[in-house]
Amino acid sequence: MKSFRCISSTRSLLTSCTTRPIHLIKPRLTGQRNQTRAMASVDTSNKGQATGLAAQFASRHSGEHPLKLYGAWFCPFVQRSWIVLAEKHIPHQYIEINPYHKAPQFLALNPRGLVPTLAVPSVGKGGKATKPLYESTVVCEYLDEAFCDVSKHGPRLLPEDDVYERARCRLWIDHIGSRIVPSFYRFIQHTPEKDYSIEDVRKEFLGHLRALVKEMDPDEEGTGENGGPFFLGEKFSLVDVMLAPWAKRLFLIDHYKPGGVGIPAAGEGGEDEWVWARWRKWLDAVSQRESVRKTWSEDDKYVEVYQRYAEDKTESEVGKATRQGRSLP
Repeated sequence: MKSFRCISSTRSLLTSCTTRPIHLIKPRLTGQRNQTRAMASVDTSNKGQATGLAAQFASRHSGEHPLKLYGAWFCPFVQRSWIVLAEKHIPHQYIEINPYHKAPQFLALNPRGLVPTLAVPSVGKGGKATKPLYESTVVCEYLDEAFCDVSKHGPRLLPEDDVYERARCRLWIDHIGSRIVPSFYRFIQHTPEKDYSIEDVRKEFLGHLRALVKEMDPDEEGTGENGGPFFLGEKFSLVDVMLAPWAKRLFLIDHYKPGGVGIPAAGEGGEDEWVWARWRKWLDAVSQRESVRKTWSEDDKYVEVYQRYAEDKTESEVGKATRQGRSLP
């Protein structure tokens, strides 16, 4: 990989709520030329280190340890893995990677240069060795399964005894990765010269989000308004982990894009009032979750980093795929 790539489990093209699928619409040639000229001046230096509670958490896990997480503090895909490590109190070493200038020792472990990368210790015939894992959903499921001692690491993050519920969780994890996350990037990377409007992508994003919220733990009336607070109710799960980093970053769309995310305020949701009430309950619970708070830097740092996404000048693999109308890598 030539530049920073946060990785997800997305493998398929996306459907859209608009008349024409947004991801299939090609940018105008003039926009492409302008973007190409802008690329030469894009800042590809490392955007510093984690701050706030995330910096404290990284510092506490900076010492040598056989299990190592290589990541970039501002990457939401990395935050998924980081949340699971924090949630399950897993001993590890966190190593900050400059995603634009990767160290040779990191590339030796993972030549594709993807973050997050988990270095997993193993013992073979030749003695101790380290094996890499990447793709955030794979890393998260591995950590949940490998560190399953409830007395040390708490409950599993996917249902153990209910096969159907476990499969249903994976279904909605896929929805997050193949619908909500790519739509987030089309939203934040929207610029006036695009061949689709900000209203189109807002409608698409809210449609994908609404579909997920309707599947959250329901109340006795079956609406979900009084259910929760998490996807499975009182139980925090991998479904919550998969969406939390982007839910926390929605304020960036409010900051950079006209009209913001567009989620109705309380009392203004019409027939979907209960859906957005349930969303607010979920978002509040997830935002206050200790594992999420521990892995979050100060808001202004994200505003700085995501400016290049908002201007559609990012050179990340995710950003380039979004710009070119491809599925996420």
